Order: sequence, then C-alpha cells, then structure tokens
Amino acid sequence: MSGYEDLEAKIIDTGICTSCGACILACPTFHIKFIEGKPQRPKRALDCVRCTTCYDACYMLREGLMGDIERGILGWGEKQSIGIYRRALAARTGEQNRACQDGGIVTSLLTYALSENLIDGALVVGSNGWMPLAYTAKTKGEIVASAMTKYGTVPLLKELRSAAVDHGLSRICVVGSPCHIRSLRYLQHRNLPLASAVRFTVGLLCRENYDYHCIVEKVGGKGLDIGEIDKFNVSEEFGISAGGRKLSFPITEVKGCVPKHCLVCEDFACELADVSVGSDGSPEGWSTVIVRTEEGEGIFSGFEGNKIVETEALQDVDYLRGIADRKREKGKQTREIFRLRGEGLEAKELAVELGITEERVAHRLEGWQAA
Repeated sequence: MSGYEDLEAKIIDTGICTSCGACILACPTFHIKFIEGKPQRPKRALDCVRCTTCYDACYMLREGLMGDIERGILGWGEKQSIGIYRRALAARTGEQNRACQDGGIVTSLLTYALSENLIDGALVVGSNGWMPLAYTAKTKGEIVASAMTKYGTVPLLKELRSAAVDHGLSRICVVGSPCHIRSLRYLQHRNLPLASAVRFTVGLLCRENYDYHCIVEKVGGKGLDIGEIDKFNVSEEFGISAGGRKLSFPITEVKGCVPKHCLVCEDFACELADVSVGSDGSPEGWSTVIVRTEEGEGIFSGFEGNKIVETEALQDVDYLRGIADRKREKGKQTREIFRLRGEGLEAKELAVELGITEERVAHRLEGWQAA
C-alpha cells in the first residue's frame, strides 16, 4: 500500500513533481501544504496511516495511462506532433489592451463564456506583482486582472476545492499549462468528485517554465527590478518589456532557472486541453488557437460569432510541429541524461554516450542539481 512517503520518495524528492496541486487537493484531511515551492506534509498524522489518496492522485505515477485518457477525450484521430485537433487558428480580439498577452484571446474567451453562463468561474494564475498565484476568478474584472504570462511553479489545482466548495462553482474553466491539464484529466479519469465541477479547459502552449525567484535574480542582473517589468515574452529568446523599452537575451542565460520537471516534459501544445492557446506560430499581436474537443469547438465557435474576435487559418502549423518535436525529443533525451547521471557518468561521458555537446548536457544538469 503506497502513501505519502512513497509519493515523496518517487516524485517530490526526485524533482520531477510538477507541483500541479493535485495531491494537496485530494488530501481529505488537509495535511499536505505547498511549502517552499513543493507539496509537503509537515508531520505525519494518524489519518495518514493506510491512506493512499495523495499517492493515487498523482498523474506522474501513471504516465502509461495518459494515452488511454487522451483517446477517451479526443477519440482516435490522427496524432500530430501538436496532438489531435480539429482546427488551428490565428486569432485576436478588439478587446486586447496593455493588460493582455498577444491577441488577448484567453481573457476574452473566458469573459465570453462567463457572460453566456457557459462557465460560472475560472481557475487561473493570478499574481502578487509578478509572483504567480492560484486564483479563482468569478467576474470579468477578476479575469482581466489575471491576464499576462507569469513564470513560476503554481499548484493551480489545489484551488479547485475552494472554487467548488467555498465559492459554490459547478461549471469551472481551468486555464493552465500542460502539467495542470494532464493532471486534471487524470483526476477526471479517476472520477474525483471535485474534478467533475470542471466544464472546460484552456491549455497554454509551453516551451518551458522558470523558477520565479531565479528570474528575479536574472532580471536584477540586467539592471532591472521585477516591479518595473510590463511583460515577458519568451520564444527563441527571453524577452522583457519595461517602461517602453524592450530587452532580450539568449534563452541559455536562464536555463538554470528551468525546473527539473520541465526538462523531462514532452508536451508543448497542451495536448489534452479543450482549446490550446499561445503565441508561437502567429504574427505579433495575434494568438495561436488549437481547437481540440467537441466541447472546445462548441464554446469557441460561439465566441467566434462575437464581433470582437477576428480569426483566420493558421498559416505555419509546421513551425508549431517543429517546436513540439524538439520538446518531445528534449524530454526523452533529458530523462536519459538524468538516468545515466544517476549511474555515475560525468558530463563529458554523457555527451559522448548521447552524441550531444557538453554544453547541452551541462544545461540539463543544472536542473538535476537544483532538484
């Protein structure tokens, strides 16, 4: 019988915990807390004896099930590099403003769904300054306040209990990164009662995430205070907008900020979401939208009927596929680097064994050492 000790040994302490918040949500007696960037149980209680709930809630222990879950959600369509989907679009909305990222689609889609009573609230990533926080948004103003991309590990799903129980919501939209959506889909597969309150999911395209405190340090090294920043935009480079100025620097400069779980992730396009949204593959000021499920098609088609949104077919799907292929290969390769490092191989030996540069190995091992 596996419990918290096994979850801690296999997932949390190895650094591959995504801190999605599922174990915190599932714990029936509230013993697991989010402390210092990861789920922790401050002390073992009698309630924990013979209890397996937190262990059972972790999708990272059931990667073999994700294919079956995907087919249950999306059917047996042809699997692309960016997952099974119905259509891929470039979109922007007339409501976009300084508070929105790119085409403003996520913010406008949520406010549309709320106004049409398709949802009664959303789990989103809000912030304290730029520090990301899990947040329940129930009004248009709260949704708008959560706009913009923030970086940092967020146990978003722990907020689902508060959204469903404290706020009484029963038609929730969850907006999250691939790890959040994959975890939620597993909880739905397990028929966790609280997961049934989720009506709709919006997944965010994700190359990789970054530790918030590490980013604060890196930004400070460029002579900026985190509070001065208006917007982050990460693609081939790490971009910052601050006070009308734009600054970018090589993505390799922040590789040490990437959590270990991101280094082994293979899902760029948030393949299990109803609708996936991001900036890659679309012109500046537009968002890329990938509509995947029947539920997603129904809501997004209604949204398209709203005069504030403009859409067109995505012109360069191959560009997205290229990013997705590279992330998938990187995840597999990094798992192998970590495995071989655990067997005692040094960076130079790893580079020879895998046929890659020592520099690339060193970047991946920064995440290993930080775990």
